[in-house]
Amino acid sequence: MAQLELNSLEKRFGGGDEQVEAVSELSLSVIDGEFLVLVGPSGCGKSTTLNCVAGLESVTDGEIRIDGEVVNDKRPEERNIAMVFQSYALYPHMTAAQNMEFGLKMTTGLSKGERREKVESTAELLDISELLDKKPKSLSGGQKQRVALGRAIVRDPAVFLMDEPLSNLDASLRSTMRTEIQQLQDDLDVTTVYVTHDQTEAMTMADRIAILYDGELQQVGQPLECYYRPENRFVAEFIGEPAMNTLPVERRGDRLVGSGVDFPVPDRASGGLSRGQFTLGIRPEAISLVEPNTGAVTGAVEVVEPLGESSHVYVDIGDSTVTVKTEGPKSVDRGQRVGIDFPEDRVHLFDPDSGVAVARRASIPNERPSDRTALTD
Repeated sequence: MAQLELNSLEKRFGGGDEQVEAVSELSLSVIDGEFLVLVGPSGCGKSTTLNCVAGLESVTDGEIRIDGEVVNDKRPEERNIAMVFQSYALYPHMTAAQNMEFGLKMTTGLSKGERREKVESTAELLDISELLDKKPKSLSGGQKQRVALGRAIVRDPAVFLMDEPLSNLDASLRSTMRTEIQQLQDDLDVTTVYVTHDQTEAMTMADRIAILYDGELQQVGQPLECYYRPENRFVAEFIGEPAMNTLPVERRGDRLVGSGVDFPVPDRASGGLSRGQFTLGIRPEAISLVEPNTGAVTGAVEVVEPLGESSHVYVDIGDSTVTVKTEGPKSVDRGQRVGIDFPEDRVHLFDPDSGVAVARRASIPNERPSDRTALTD
């Protein structure tokens, strides 16, 4: 195991007026044995960050430390890391066993017998022993991914780096592999940095998630902390499916008023908000449908999406559409007038210019800090 630290990491491409800043002033600390997920939309800098840690990209500024040692100038093979790629990156002319053994052959002094022993024990761990003599063209996507994982595991690295390893798999296999990777990382207890754009992977797999946008860190914390108490509007809208509803409002006395919205200023925010414009945020599952003119807002149902155990109801209110997640099958019809109730303790308020949260949900349901990390306010 090892601790990984990124101190004011910067990565820029190009030069002069065409210079592009891919990663800006990124500081993170990943503790021994932690599973940290870097998540964000395409182009946010997450894969570039991983490539810098791996030594596949040079660092423009800042430091990368593994167990306290600066590794900026070390070659990839000197960093004691192993990387799993999105494309599997298996050699097509080699068998699964040869692919798994290749890194050991090139970077260690182990004998052929010792290398084979490590390959076979790792294959047994991954339940791919019967695949060792097969070449990649005869393997399924899931089998190729297991071989790629095995190639990383046999090296017994201090840090695992995984760059969207499940993105080429179908939905069912992705779900299975998510569970397997979690169990594997738990068993091996290896410090892991995992990159994905899929928030489901981030929320279900991570000890902590670090959310990036436009090369900058937006928030880092336990998944439920980021979901229930986002630090800014980007995090609020990116984490969660369906996304958090956001509505423009203006403070007028003790009310927040907008197109179709008239809502009291939350008690926890009333002392810190002067008159002005804000963005009100509320999660779809936090909203209740009530009789017309009895909730905070009244509108007309535009679309109903029945999903079996739940339904997504889209309600037109003024210039905006609010998404409501209800339990059970469809209970309203298109065109029907409904009221929407916003629980005061679940409302968020964001600065409309900076997007910074000026009022967040007061608490996290069933807070259970993990053994490795603790929630911070």
